[in-house]
Amino acid sequence: MSHAPPRFLPVGSTARRRKNDKATDDRISRAYYGNCSGVQVSILDIPRIFAEGRRAIAEGADDVMLAARIVAFVDTIRCN
Repeated sequence: MSHAPPRFLPVGSTARRRKNDKATDDRISRAYYGNCSGVQVSILDIPRIFAEGRRAIAEGADDVMLAARIVAFVDTIRCN
């Protein structure tokens, strides 16, 4: 008897994304790539960059303040 993989993700799975999450991630991506292009960071630090961006957005940061927070954070973890 073979076990087939489940057809649907379990409830509460982190693989599902909401439109709001996508919009937040897009804002963070624009701020990061627009201001930190060419800065070398560890691949393991990318989730930390997004977490910092989410904290800034939760505090009500606009795009300029978000970019400043991300740049300041990247300056603390940059490799080059």
